[in-house]
Amino acid sequence: MDTDETISDTESMEIPPDPLEPSGNVSLCNTRRKNTQIHEIRPASPEQFPFMVAILSPRNEYVCAGSIIANGLILTTAKCTESISHVLLNTTNDKKDDSTISLHIIKSESFPTYTGPKSTKDVAVIYTQKHNSTIATKINLSNLTFLHDLNEMEAIGFGLNADVGQVKELQYVGLDARDTKQEEIVGFIDCIDTKVPTCFKDKGGPIIVNNELVGLITRGEDECTNEIMSTYAINKRMIDALPIYVVKSWLDEKIAKHTEQGEEALQSYPKKPVLRMEMVHKLTSSGDINKIMHLCYVLMLFILSFF
Repeated sequence: MDTDETISDTESMEIPPDPLEPSGNVSLCNTRRKNTQIHEIRPASPEQFPFMVAILSPRNEYVCAGSIIANGLILTTAKCTESISHVLLNTTNDKKDDSTISLHIIKSESFPTYTGPKSTKDVAVIYTQKHNSTIATKINLSNLTFLHDLNEMEAIGFGLNADVGQVKELQYVGLDARDTKQEEIVGFIDCIDTKVPTCFKDKGGPIIVNNELVGLITRGEDECTNEIMSTYAINKRMIDALPIYVVKSWLDEKIAKHTEQGEEALQSYPKKPVLRMEMVHKLTSSGDINKIMHLCYVLMLFILSFF
């Protein structure tokens, strides 16, 4: 991530505390620990977030995260579309291998008012080849229209705390949502016990509340904190995100135009991809006829075992 898109800890420490909460770090943490959903950075398991994609460059280098919002339609930031080639579907890391599904990017389209890095509506959709419902799911856009209704949320991305050169694993973290502007969600973390390096070195991924997409992560934070204690509120700023309601009418229009009548519908998160013929699709997409014949033989033996 470019250095001008990161958020320093110094900047986060200058944000005043919520006047409705107790002053003093210990009391603040004691209050927030009750029924909190804030948690440390965690690795995602296979198919935990089957709507997530890794966006790659022509050199197979990781660029950004993205979310499937319709078959062949991926939501990400406009900055993430400058040099992209293909996406990896329903994967837990950014490395392409024989087990991953890779789809070619046909084109991308930025929000009409986006003119460059300083634009507030840093949003784009990516058009890819379509796929069947055995590979991935989509995530529904939230109808949330007021940021004051937002409290705790989960942010998802690849390589959130990975060092340079490391594989970027799919990860997620529970954050405290704070509304500083009508068109911005700011995510913080504090009041937890963790020795997991804590930062957010990604963008383009989703903010999730109640299994729906409420925000698009437009900026992360590159400097990691090595330890956080539950008795001390550090107010570590992790991400900036754009609320989906700001661009929802535009996204709804793109989804409606892109969805073909009669096509196979994708399952909506938190449902998992349809299991039927999953392996057959993966093998036919690779064109390996020997593997297909082997699979048919295995399926035949499986069917005969019932007689």
